[in-house]
Amino acid sequence: MGNMVTEKRRIQTIDLGPTRKRGETLDELALDEPLCVFVNGEYHVTLIATPEMRRELAVGYLLSGGVISSVDDIASIETRGSDIMVEMRSRVDLRGAMVDMMNLIVTACSASPRPRGDAPRLPRVDSGMRVGADTLKTVMAELNRRSSVHMRTRGTHAAMLCSVDGETLAFAEDVGRHNALDKVVGAYALEGGDPGGCVLLSTGRQSGEMVQKAARAGVPVVCSMTVPLISGIRLAEAAGVTLASLSAGRLKVYTCPERIE
Repeated sequence: MGNMVTEKRRIQTIDLGPTRKRGETLDELALDEPLCVFVNGEYHVTLIATPEMRRELAVGYLLSGGVISSVDDIASIETRGSDIMVEMRSRVDLRGAMVDMMNLIVTACSASPRPRGDAPRLPRVDSGMRVGADTLKTVMAELNRRSSVHMRTRGTHAAMLCSVDGETLAFAEDVGRHNALDKVVGAYALEGGDPGGCVLLSTGRQSGEMVQKAARAGVPVVCSMTVPLISGIRLAEAAGVTLASLSAGRLKVYTCPERIE
């Protein structure tokens, strides 16, 4: 996998100690490439992403963006170089989905949404799922253990879907935290799994956009290594998502704490 998602470069180094000694080292760096998603032959979006799990990325992006509600909506997916061609079984409203997404984000940031004639479709996660605090600690350690590209490059984020029992269901690394989330959602959905019964682990901070993606995918519990932004907390409250962070052996639960045992 390393040859596909990283590149080695010889670079100059400068020791910032008293001697200011200069040197040279061979560094392994994370690759990022523009990947263009087309839906029914129409250009939809360009994602700057790690060039692997392209089908999973496209499916997860469409699910978490509210463009589709199920992989059953997809007739076929084909990758052509950096292009990902997705054919739907029927017409989809790409512009409407994008406007709804942005309206929810700006609303979570206490701004006025753009006028569109109808209110944005706020996802609501109604799940009685429970997960143990000790399980979250265990799966977060597993997330770190699997993050091999990050350990080599320090240039990627990771995401993982797991069961309430701590079983890993999908894992991905990417230069973007949004992309890593989309990849695991897409990967699990393509396997026929339902993210609505999963816990999402992430190394990235949870903004409103990140939480909205999880909510649209139906994920009831999101736990990150970093503290969330206020926009993420507001959207988690509105969507009924349990939002937590785990760092230095301490679990902080910002919303819907009843799901954490």
